Amino acid sequence: MRHERSLLAKAYEAYNARNPLALGALLHADAAWPNSLEGGVLQGRAAVVDYFARQFDLMQLDARQVTVREEPPARIVLDIQYAVRSRDGQLWSDTRAVLAYDFADGLIRRMTILDGL
Repeated sequence: MRHERSLLAKAYEAYNARNPLALGALLHADAAWPNSLEGGVLQGRAAVVDYFARQFDLMQLDARQVTVREEPPARIVLDIQYAVRSRDGQLWSDTRAVLAYDFADGLIRRMTILDGL
C-alpha cells in the first residue's frame, strides 16, 4: 500500500497548504466525504473541492498524521492531530481524530470519521 500512503501524504500536504485544487487531483471522481460544516456526506470530486475551498476560507486548519494502520485490500486508518484556528490565528481546538480512507483506481475514494471531529 505504498502508493496509498504516498497519496495520503500528498493530500495532507495540500490540506495544510490550503490548496483545494491539489487535494481534488488526488480524489476519485466519485469521492464521498463527510461534511463536518453542514452535516451529511458530500458526493463527487467537485463537491469535495468546493467544500475544502469554503472550509479554508473560514478557518486555518492543520492536520498531522500520528499513526498509520493498513487494512488491506484498500483501506488506511490514520490517527491525526487536528488543530483549528480562526482566520486571525486564535486556537479554537486541538484534538485527535481517527479517520479511515478507502481507495479506488489509484485515488482516494472515501474518507470516514471513525472517532473525533
